[in-house]
Amino acid sequence: MVEEVGYTAPQRYMHFLWDALDKLPISIIVDFSIPFRRILAKRLFASCGRNFIAEENVRFNFPQNLEVGDDVFLNRGVFLDTKGGVALGNYVGLAEDVQIFTHKHSESDHVVRKYEKVSLKDFVMVNSGAMILPGVTIGEQAVVAARAIVHDDVPPNAVVGGVPAKVLRDRRTDGRTRKELNHIWLHKSAFQDEQ
Repeated sequence: MVEEVGYTAPQRYMHFLWDALDKLPISIIVDFSIPFRRILAKRLFASCGRNFIAEENVRFNFPQNLEVGDDVFLNRGVFLDTKGGVALGNYVGLAEDVQIFTHKHSESDHVVRKYEKVSLKDFVMVNSGAMILPGVTIGEQAVVAARAIVHDDVPPNAVVGGVPAKVLRDRRTDGRTRKELNHIWLHKSAFQDEQ
C-alpha cells in the first residue's frame, strides 16, 4: 500500500510523533495533548476541520486517506484502517474502541486485497466497541449501537445494532436536527469553539 499511496518522510515523522505522544505521561494532560494532536492532524490528514478532538491511543495507518469534518470527536482506542479511505462528516463522534476497516483480503489468495472507502455522514454517533466494515456508508444522524458489526449501509436517522447490525428503529430526536442535537463531546464544550 505504501507503494500505491506514497508516504513522505515528513508524513512518516509526524505519524511517529502522533503515536509516540501516547507513550508519554503528557498525553493525559488534555490542555496539551488535544491541541497538539489537532496541529498534527491538520498536517497529516487529507483534510481536518475545526475543533477536531482525539483522545489517547487513536490509531490510523494512512492519514493522507482520512477526511475529517468540523467538530469530530475520536475517543480512546479508536482504530481507523484508512487504506481505502475514511470520511468523517461534521459532528461525528466515535466512542471508545471503535474500529473502521476499509480493506479485506481474498480467501483464495491472501495477497489479493480489495479497498473500499467508508463514509460517516454528518451527526453520526458510533458507540463503544462497534466495528464498521469496508464500503459502508452511514447516513446523516444515524446511531450505531455498542458492539455492533456494520457490514451494510445505514439509512439516515436510523439506530442499528447487533451482529450483524440491523436497523432497530429511528433515532429519537424529539424533533431536533443537526446542531440542535447538541453533539458536544467534552464537559462545557471544551475544545469546541462556538461558530
